Amino acid sequence: MSLRAIKARARRDLHQAMRVPAFYYATDDGSPQPCDVRVHTKLNAQLGDLKGTNFSYAETEAQIPKLIFWLADGIDPNNNAVVMISATEGYRVNHVHEPDGATRTAEVSILTADERALFEYPEGAL
Repeated sequence: MSLRAIKARARRDLHQAMRVPAFYYATDDGSPQPCDVRVHTKLNAQLGDLKGTNFSYAETEAQIPKLIFWLADGIDPNNNAVVMISATEGYRVNHVHEPDGATRTAEVSILTADERALFEYPEGAL
């Protein structure tokens, strides 16, 4: 088995293990499409600096949520789409990256409680 095939299989296995059920709304008034996504949230250091120093006095951290879609599932995300995972977790797609093999990553923003109330989410979601 080639290294490329091993990598593809590992990515598929990772997606299968880490995916969560979600509803994808291409438009705000559209009907939900069931899908599975992987949710990535991490803290990203935002470095600031005072002129003439290199001590990063104005360093902050920001949460950068991303969703990873498995393209074979039939969902190719677009900007402004909504993804609902549960009553307390929903996202709006801000930017979609180019496909990376079998996946496509979307940078998203977290929906407010009022925005989440407008959309359904998968049955049995916590």
